[in-house]
Amino acid sequence: MSIFLKSQWQDWAREWGLTHYPEKGWSIRNEHVVGKRNGSLVRAGWAPERNGILLVTIRYPKTTDLDRLRDALINDASLDTLPGKAKARKKAAIERGPRKVVRLGGFPEFTLTDGALIWRRPFRWSAPKAAKVQAWTDALVTAVSRSAPAFDGHCETCGTGTTTDFMLLDDVPVWMCRSCVQRLKSEAEMAERTYDMSEARHLPGALLATVAALVGAAAWAALGAGTERTFAAAAIGIGALVAYAYRKGAGRVDVMGRGIAAFLSVGSVVLGEMSLYAWWFAQRRPDLGFNLEAGWFIYLDSWKESAGQEIVTLLFGLIGAWTAASVLKRPKLAASVQSADPNEEIKKAA
Repeated sequence: MSIFLKSQWQDWAREWGLTHYPEKGWSIRNEHVVGKRNGSLVRAGWAPERNGILLVTIRYPKTTDLDRLRDALINDASLDTLPGKAKARKKAAIERGPRKVVRLGGFPEFTLTDGALIWRRPFRWSAPKAAKVQAWTDALVTAVSRSAPAFDGHCETCGTGTTTDFMLLDDVPVWMCRSCVQRLKSEAEMAERTYDMSEARHLPGALLATVAALVGAAAWAALGAGTERTFAAAAIGIGALVAYAYRKGAGRVDVMGRGIAAFLSVGSVVLGEMSLYAWWFAQRRPDLGFNLEAGWFIYLDSWKESAGQEIVTLLFGLIGAWTAASVLKRPKLAASVQSADPNEEIKKAA
């Protein structure tokens, strides 16, 4: 992919009457369009969680029979125009209930949920032309409209309210009445206030994070002793472990908490390196055994003899610190609701 990314879907959005969100990145694609088509709600764009994944979501009422829709899509020859033809459709997954947070083996190409058909297709090296994406999206919308009812303007949340236009719930188009929008906004504001009023328990968080850092240091030393190499992935794992432990003990996370976790992540890598040197020393001098003080002096001496190696190790530790600080960002407490028009200022339920 080019590192200088440009919007390509303006004409498509204009032709279908969709809202166009232009490309804002320079190395990661994020252009997308949102709107109504043949009684369905459509969002087509690039997946935010992974670069190079085209993500098309076709939304239909939650009363749709998913098994019947799946069979219809598998047998719909018009969808053979999509990449891969019918092969991936035969493996389409049906997910009922809450979305899975942890998934082993990655996402299937086709997923049917209570309210949406999701099509994911990787394009690692070059993006398809806008006309291709438009044609694929149109084929999906047309196929869904044959087997799923159209939205009739009733609110998807309460079922009784009506609205003339859709909203975006966490960037996904939904039919939601004004009463439900205001209720979500109030609930989100209450969640924010409750979180801000809760106590940030720095000491319990730091104690648990210290235990995690010690475990991480032991793992770092064991990995180094077994492979005689150091790995950035190990530092990332240490940072994530320390962050998880801190959050478990502290509850609410603030700037100080992120600083504590970052410091302990770097300390864990340094301690792991010292422990590794102490282990090697014990192998050469079994009469003296494992001596962490000896590992400390060897570590300091290594800075004089091979500073480049220790700089790399320290950089790995900083990667772990960055991981810990990133994991400990303020949690998302509620869904965000906004108008489909990016120029409007109807925000936030989060």
